[in-house]
This record gives sequence, structure tokens and C-alpha cells, in this order.
Amino acid sequence: MLFKKFFVIYFLFFSLSVSAAKINKIRHITIHGVQNISPNNIVKIFSSNSFHDNRSGDISSKIKYLFSTKIFNKINASQFRDTLIISVKEFPLIDKISIYGNKNISDQDFNKLLKKFSLQEKNHFNTFNFKNFFYFLRKKYERKGYCNIHCNLMKIQLPNNKLHLKIMINEGFESSVSHIFIKGNNYFSRIKLLKNVSIYNNSLLWNFFLSHKYNHYEFKQLLYDLHNFYINNGYFDFKIGKIKKYLSKNRKDIYIKINIHEGTQYKIKKIFMNKFSKEYNYKKIHHVIYSLLNSYYNKHTVDHIKEKVKNNFLQEGLLNCDVFFHIDIDKKDKQVFLYFVSDLKEKYFINKISYNGNANIQNNFINRFIRKGKNNVFDINIIKKYCKNLFNTGLFHTIKVYAQKKVGSDNLVNIHHIFNENNNTRDINISTTVEKERGLLLKLLFLEKNLIGTGAELYIKILKNFSDTNINIFLLKPLGLLKNFFLKSDIFFNSFKKKYVSSSNSFNKICGFYTSIKTPYIKNKKFSISYGYEKTQILNNILHFSLIQYLLSFPKDFFLNYKINNFFVNDFFIKYMFDFNNIKEKDFFKMGMHIKFLGKLILPFSDNFYHKIFFCLNQYVPLESMYNILLHNYMEFGTGLTLNKHIIPFYENYKFYKKKIHSGFNDNSVGPTAVYYRNNINKNTNNQNQIQSHFFPSSEFIGGDMMLHANTELLFPNLKILKKFFKSCQGGIFIDAINIWNTKWKNRTFLYSIKHALNFNDPSQIHLSIGTFFHCQSFFGPITFTFALPVYPFNVSNHCVSRFSLDFK
Repeated sequence: MLFKKFFVIYFLFFSLSVSAAKINKIRHITIHGVQNISPNNIVKIFSSNSFHDNRSGDISSKIKYLFSTKIFNKINASQFRDTLIISVKEFPLIDKISIYGNKNISDQDFNKLLKKFSLQEKNHFNTFNFKNFFYFLRKKYERKGYCNIHCNLMKIQLPNNKLHLKIMINEGFESSVSHIFIKGNNYFSRIKLLKNVSIYNNSLLWNFFLSHKYNHYEFKQLLYDLHNFYINNGYFDFKIGKIKKYLSKNRKDIYIKINIHEGTQYKIKKIFMNKFSKEYNYKKIHHVIYSLLNSYYNKHTVDHIKEKVKNNFLQEGLLNCDVFFHIDIDKKDKQVFLYFVSDLKEKYFINKISYNGNANIQNNFINRFIRKGKNNVFDINIIKKYCKNLFNTGLFHTIKVYAQKKVGSDNLVNIHHIFNENNNTRDINISTTVEKERGLLLKLLFLEKNLIGTGAELYIKILKNFSDTNINIFLLKPLGLLKNFFLKSDIFFNSFKKKYVSSSNSFNKICGFYTSIKTPYIKNKKFSISYGYEKTQILNNILHFSLIQYLLSFPKDFFLNYKINNFFVNDFFIKYMFDFNNIKEKDFFKMGMHIKFLGKLILPFSDNFYHKIFFCLNQYVPLESMYNILLHNYMEFGTGLTLNKHIIPFYENYKFYKKKIHSGFNDNSVGPTAVYYRNNINKNTNNQNQIQSHFFPSSEFIGGDMMLHANTELLFPNLKILKKFFKSCQGGIFIDAINIWNTKWKNRTFLYSIKHALNFNDPSQIHLSIGTFFHCQSFFGPITFTFALPVYPFNVSNHCVSRFSLDFK
């Protein structure tokens, strides 16, 4: 042992570093310090060339090569006589790698990143490589929105210079995009730009109320969509400049600033169009295409014109036509040249139309939809349209269409339809319902969508309890003569036994019918007109002044056949309705307008004679400048027109019902109330009869012949909160104003004695309320919480006020 120590000291003392000045011929090579690789691998490297030239540069290059393998931490070369002594210190060998805390990056992705930096089991550990690995790992997490990540490396030393590496990841919280600033947008607002990116459509809103988790790839898509938006609108010089991202102090919020250069919008200066036969509406298509001349380039407009031209060719039976639009951009003069090319091929005609599978549906019903006959041009759009209309009837499960060329013909097509009928066209439902005035009712519903194979719908509704019976029968049938029109008929019958009579139940519409012609929604519009008859029974055990006024409107001979406290009124009427609705909705988000105009005209040969007009407006407007708060405007106005002594019957008065509007007042709690009248006969001191009139004001609201109702709501963007209980939630504030009055009150000259009881004829008696509400979509249905505060008038009874409500509709 002592000899070995002496030899080592002697060797170190006499050994020399390899240099150009001190090197002799080397005959032997010894390796010291290796642990996990074979010494022969190093010997092969140094013995790959002969050492008889005694060049130290050759040895230095070998040492550099060994360092480049990233296996060795230190390498020393020295010479003792004719022996080259190589002393090395290896990097530790990675025996095992364990990863902890990675929730948003999979182990597979982790291993790929480790492999990229040569950090694998059985590889040597290199601190520099690990620093690079951590740098790219942080970048990878930041691209996913995790900007507060912490990485720790724990090295456990094992025998034979081996390591067990434990990578500890603390991902932290996910950062959110609080705001996106766009600088340089002069022609489009920030909201307009963000609305046209795909990310905006996924979650609807980028604003203060709904932060979005940052994702690098989604952000790159946003920039791509932003670039395409400007290019598609003719801004061919558009460029995206510097993009800066700012983190808040707590690193939770990300603020992004995008600098853009819009440039100039290019105009279409010239249009080139190939000619084709005049029989294909050349002039019409020429006019459509040249409508783009001198207009600003817009890809959506060009695509719309292209689709319009192609549909025009399809109407001519040109099934396989090709339509191309090509543009050349002149950036020097800021203009666009548009080229239109059409490749018109064979024109096709219909030879035969057939169908099968309609076992329970009559052919006449199907023929009303299929209007194309033999020798007509083959227009695929018309076929798609009538198949869609057939499917919308609900009578078919699937509809398949096959088009084949006629054998022996080049341009004749046979069309065959295969119908798969919907067997479930009948529905029967028995339930119970509760109505305020009728109490508990048994409800029977019967629906047949295909009556006797004609495609007509039959709907029967029966409400029944011990005192009331209500029967309604509806029939809806498509009209064969008028395209897209339907015939609807309704017959109703009411029978009831009243234990008491008040202003709200002193009448009963016993029976009646009406027949209407209506259209479905065509370009957001619908129209209908009806003719009908109804018979109404008037009961007046206790007179109120609206009833008295109504009785005075009849001629004296009217009551020759009836008792004044129980008589019947027969009315024939015409109703008309116009409906426009372009509202689009998604969850709670709505946008558009709904206008409805209704009228009811009683014909002159009826007992009554009046004309009721009702107008309703429902509008949703997004306020882009206020972070997409929705403004909801609702207005309804109703009035009536009469001639001579005729008045609108009290049972046709307008009454207040909230429907889906928020208000601080209950239903039917606004407007004139019933004032009862009774004469008592008393004997005076002379034993003579003396009539005394008594008036009894009540809280029974009977409505009026004019109504004005306005409501405005501010709807805040949707908030996804408490996901376990609510799918989405929306809040808002509202202001509601409603007034109902009777314009005929001034004509009641005999009512001077109760003129201070109630003010019927004053339109200034507005009922005003404000409040807030929350809509929530839960797993058991929609819930609405409303808190309202009536503002005016001040002396409103508590039973008329609705300060807090909870609605599950």
C-alpha cells in the first residue's frame, strides 16, 4: 500500500501537461476516472491516428472531441515517459427520471421534451441541458396560459456516479386575458374586429365581465383571423406590427396590445367576363356581376354574387356548371381587377318524378310540395327546398332523393324519392292544471299530425272540472291552391256554472268558430287573416258602471227578447295579423327585432261594432361600446275605434299581463277597477218610496279601451358561475311603465257622485317601477329571481305590488 502511494506521488511530480514544447513519442495510453463507460472507447479515439508525429494539436483536438460528447465534466492529459495518461471526470449517469405535478402537460409530451435535450435514462446528466429544458418548459406552459409556473429539480445521488432525478412542477393558476388593446384601427371598432375571430364566437364576449384563459395557439388563430378579415374587406396593405403582452403584478391577468396598420381599401376598377349564350340570362348575369364595379372589394360580397350567379344557372338546368372569380391586385394604384369565368355544360331536364314509402300519407299531400313536372329544367335548389318543407311537416323520419339519367338520353333526369314515414304522429296527454278563476282543472290534449293521411293536423284540448267545461278543436291543413299557405280552423265551446258573479267573470264566450289563412315565416315575415263568429253570454247580477255603459250602448228593442241580467251577444269578426321576427338567440344572448301587428274588426251586422288595434315591439340591441351589454326594448300599444253609441265591450278591454317582461306590479293590477252600483228603495216619513243610489268601489281590475306599456332592460353578459348548479347565469336591471285607461269615462254624465272615487280617464296615472333580475339555467330548468321597487304611484295596494318573485318558467 505504501508502495502504491509512493508511485502516485512520483507520477504526479514527474508528469507533464501535454504541450507543443514537451512531448515525446507516445507508445502507451492509460485512462483514469471512468465509471460508466468503457476505457477502450477513449483509447480508440486517441489511437485512431499514429502519434509518431508528436503533435500536441492532434491530442488537443481529441480532447475537444471528448468534451463535445457531453459525457465528461473534466479532462486532463499528461505524459510520463512514453505513456499518455488521460484523467477524466464523468457527468453523472441518469438512472431514473420521475415527474410530479404535471396536470396540463402529459407525461408523453414531457418525455419528448426531455429527449429533445438528451435528458433520458442511461444518458449523462448535463446541467446546461437541464437549464435549457426548464426554459422551454416554461415557454410551453406560458403558451397554455400558465405564467406562474415553478420548476424544481431534486438530485438523488446513487452509487457508481448515478442520479435519480425528480422534477417537481408547480403549475400555479391559469392566467386570463383581461383585455385586448388594438392600436391603429381607424375603420373598424375593436369589438367589430374581435367579433370576426373564431375565439370570439366560441364564448361570445371579450370584456370585463368574462375573462378568457390565455392560449398561445388560439391567440395565433386570432391574429390569423384578424389578418383575413382585413384582406377579405379589401385592405391588401394590412400588416400586424408589434405585439406586446403585459402581466399584472400577481401574474393572473394578461393585457395584450396589438399594433396594426390598416392601409387603404382597394376598389374594383375593372371587371372581365366571358360571354355565353343569351338563353342563359346573359344580360341578367352581366347586370349582377357589373354591380360590383367601382365598389370597394369585399370577399363576402363577391362570394354572394358568385352564389347568386350559380343559382341562376341552376335554375336553367345547368347542373354541372362551374363559376370562377379571380382577382388581380394592383398595389401601385390601389385597385382590383375582377375576372369572371363560367364553364357551362349540358342542360338537364326532368323526365319523370316518382316516390314510394308514403303508405299512410296521400299522394295529393306530397304533390302539393313537389311542383316540378315533366320537361321542366332540373333545378337542384328547388328539390332541396321542397324536401325541407316536407321534412318540416314532422311526418317523415328521412327523405332520400335519387337523380339518374334516363337510359339512352344525355340530358333527361329521372328523380325518385324514398320516404321513411314518422310513425309517431299521434300524441295524447292527460294532466291537471290550476287557473286563478277556475281552480283545479283536468286537462286532456289530443294531437294528430296526419289526419286520414291528408297531412292535416287535428288538435283537441278539453278542460274540465265540476263547474266548467272548455272544449277547443283546431284543424290545420296546407292549401293546395296557394303556395306556402295554410288553412286553420278553430271551434270552441264553453259551459260553466257560476256560484257568484263579479266584474271578472260576468261573461262567458259560450261557443264560436274562426277560419284563417296563414303563411309560415317567409324571410322572417308571417301574415294571416281570419273570419269567425262568437256567442257571448253576459251575466250581471251585480251591476258595475262599465257594464252599465255597455248596456246603454244597445238599442232599446235589444232587450225585448232578453233579460237585462242574462243576455247573449252575437258577433261576426275579421282578424288580421302581421308578424316580423328576425331575432337570433343563443342561450340568453339575443339580437334582432320582433314586430307584431294585430287587428280585430267586428262586422256591421253584429250586435257590437268596434275595431281593436294592437301593436307590439320586441327589440334586442347589443351595445358594443359598453362591452356587449344588451339593450332590450319592449313596447305594446292597444286602442279601439268605435262609431256612434257603440263602445268596446268591457270583456274586450286591455289588461296588463307581464308575460316574459319584468315589472314591479302583478298581473291585472293596473288600470280602472269596477265600481258597483245598487239602488235601494226606502220609505220616507210620508210613507213614500224613495230611491237611494249606493256606490261600492272595488279592487277588481276590469281594464280599459286604451293601453300603453313600455319596458327597457339592460342585460349584462352571461356569467358561468357555480357550474355544478347553473349552466349559465345572466343579470340585468329594468324600468317599466304601464298605463291603462278608459277614454269613454267622460261621457258618463250620471257618474258625477263618484268622480273622486277613482280616476279612470287620466292618462297621466302611469305605473312606474324599477328593479333587477337574474336568469339562471339549472339542471332542473330555468329560474328567474326578480326584485322590483314600485316608484309611482305612491298609494298602491300591497296586493298589486310584486317586490320579490321567484319563477321557474
